[in-house]
Amino acid sequence: MSMINILFILAINHYTGVTTWAYELIKGLSKFNVDVVFVSSNSYFISNKEYIKDISLHSNVIESIDYSTKYDVVFLHNTQHENISKKVGKKTVFISHGSMINSANPKLKHDMHVAVSGRSKYVLGADMFILNGIDLNKFKSNKLLNKIPKKCLYHNRFKPQKFVHEACEELNIELDYWKVIEKDVTKKIEESDFVMGYGRSVYEAMSMGKPVLVFGHNSPTNKNKLRSTGVSSNVEDGFSDGWVDENNFKKLLYRNCCGWARKIYIDNKNDMIDLMKGYDYKMGNVNRRLAEEHLSSQTMVNSFTNIIKELYYA
Repeated sequence: MSMINILFILAINHYTGVTTWAYELIKGLSKFNVDVVFVSSNSYFISNKEYIKDISLHSNVIESIDYSTKYDVVFLHNTQHENISKKVGKKTVFISHGSMINSANPKLKHDMHVAVSGRSKYVLGADMFILNGIDLNKFKSNKLLNKIPKKCLYHNRFKPQKFVHEACEELNIELDYWKVIEKDVTKKIEESDFVMGYGRSVYEAMSMGKPVLVFGHNSPTNKNKLRSTGVSSNVEDGFSDGWVDENNFKKLLYRNCCGWARKIYIDNKNDMIDLMKGYDYKMGNVNRRLAEEHLSSQTMVNSFTNIIKELYYA
């Protein structure tokens, strides 16, 4: 299998859930010959080199695509690169990380179309869905949680909305947030009693045994207007799925824990306080168990390995 040549085309401008998803998958597929090319409009991200340095431990980072090379399998996740993938790939695999962004919906026919949630598979007509995988050995914690929360991590690439600050202040909870220049978020999760976020940030926090409140910059600027452009830094409201628990997890997972399963609309301090009062420290252990059962990166890697072998030997 080491003879199989793979190319990842990554259009990444920031450290996001897609960024860490790509890292986990590429790390797991290092038994193959993997080339990675970054096609980014963000010169800071490319010049930073930290993320690229980590990727290079498990793959060959190339500066540009050699069009004379034919790869056995090409992975891509943005419609901008569909024509390129067809030129250099014998087989192509398109990954959709959501269903509300136009660039996540392929325009061309690919040998395999994979979504990261059941909902995206249904909406986009993908061939299958493979859940986000988390490195359960890296994302783990033995820290005891406070029965009354003292610290919250807002795990999102944007800063918390004003009313989130106000709610935490009134409840005497220290609010921390993840900054895009920080590559490793495990320490911040470790130090927190609970995490507020959506998508992959939910799964990372669950893996570390934290109660999780699904909420973020994931809605229109008002609840009656649907945006198709994804998340934005200037959103002053959000949709929440409430707290992740054993009874609702599969329902939330179906929509990638994005806030759109329950659509609890939050745009003010008092509603956020009401949500935050649902904190239960005992959910930390439950979330870790759910992560072990459903969110292992090894399961994700095995699924993609099967796809690669199926396409290569077809």
